[in-house]
Amino acid sequence: MSLKEGLPPFYHNDDPHSFGFSTSRSRWPNILSSVIHDVEQKYAGSDNQLQIAQGKQIVEDVKKFTQEILSNGSLRPFHNKTIPGLECYDDGLKGFGDLTWMTGPWLFCECYLYRELDTFFKSRSEWTKFDPFEAKKRTAFTSCGSGVNELCVRYKQLNQLLTAKQSKGTVGEEELQVIFEELVDVSLWGNAIDLSLLANATLEELQSRQGADAIAKASKNVLCNDLPLAWDRLRSVPKGKRRVDFVLDNAGFEFFTDVVLSLFLLDSKLADKVVFHCKTRPWMVSDTMIKDYDIFIKDLLTKFPERSEEAQFLAEHLEAYKASGKYELVSSEFWTVSLDYGNISPEETKYGGAELWKYFQDSALVIIKGDLNYRKLTADRHWPRDTPFIAAINKLAKSGIPILALRTCKADVCAGLPAGKDEELIAYWKSLGHEYGELWASSGKWAVISYSSGEN
Repeated sequence: MSLKEGLPPFYHNDDPHSFGFSTSRSRWPNILSSVIHDVEQKYAGSDNQLQIAQGKQIVEDVKKFTQEILSNGSLRPFHNKTIPGLECYDDGLKGFGDLTWMTGPWLFCECYLYRELDTFFKSRSEWTKFDPFEAKKRTAFTSCGSGVNELCVRYKQLNQLLTAKQSKGTVGEEELQVIFEELVDVSLWGNAIDLSLLANATLEELQSRQGADAIAKASKNVLCNDLPLAWDRLRSVPKGKRRVDFVLDNAGFEFFTDVVLSLFLLDSKLADKVVFHCKTRPWMVSDTMIKDYDIFIKDLLTKFPERSEEAQFLAEHLEAYKASGKYELVSSEFWTVSLDYGNISPEETKYGGAELWKYFQDSALVIIKGDLNYRKLTADRHWPRDTPFIAAINKLAKSGIPILALRTCKADVCAGLPAGKDEELIAYWKSLGHEYGELWASSGKWAVISYSSGEN
């Protein structure tokens, strides 16, 4: 992972103009403190003496780890042959040389932190399956009652209207595209979008002036939008070969929005199959694991009594697609190693990159969700923000993989903006009283929808 000639440098934690500066000094310690609380809560209610003893050891490990970070200690090699993927971090440290928590490359250090934390649990027999972030993921979903209810109602309406129109052969391309764009917006913004826009509109109304205005209003902070290119790609793939892959981001409400988009793709026959790519271990607090699916279904059916009928309707359709093989959840160790996504290539044969490359060759569209995945796509480098997206993703632009990146901006790296837009936003952010205008890009108030055909 040493710096390649001709590429911009990585974002580092000692740069106050980077969100990594406050992340390493404040966010990480707060996250670790929360982990301590959840572990203590878990063993406080246990009568398993080994689990209690090991839980106390984990708490001490996390406390010591927190102090190492706050004192700007060095990252140490793992030298662990039993937990898959850790050797990748050891190789990365060799490439970088000595790194400290407060000064090292933000992306590498952040991924290293979550792998270090994971080892505390994986090395204790009574805690190997414990997810220290599960409670937060569930709360992120169950606390979004209004949004969940709105989307449950909306999905049932869409499903019934599509079924009726399909039986008459009257479903039009334009209306499918409008709904596709609407639901991509919901998937992009998660609970930040005004879901009331979707509550009662019919298929025809979505094509109306009012519907178009609503879409434009919800999308005004999307700084670049390549969605029409992704739509054209999806429609160009022959039926029977339209597998859509999602590289997931957060569990909870965002996962739910991804599910609703996926159900529409399957119901409308825009996709023959949808595959969700999950993490193999607790990651970045909120990332989705396969086991989170069953928790999602349970909470969907029990936590939203106001719309229990609609929630049941949605769950039954999703489970039916899952049983038929049209909807699938898979995982790969690759997503939690230290490599950026340029290593999804035939050459990366050690950690799953080659297998993913081969798999994605048959995808009609690979939808890559969220901020961390975007950082991995672009290697978290100081790209000028008007750099074309296909340049910032480097080798992936010629990988044969059609990529649609949906990302709200919550970190520094960003590409594909119109010339002058970054300077405009820097000035605007400073005018609001912020010391560093560059940090507009980590505020979560803007987003990008970027596409690469894989053939550039």
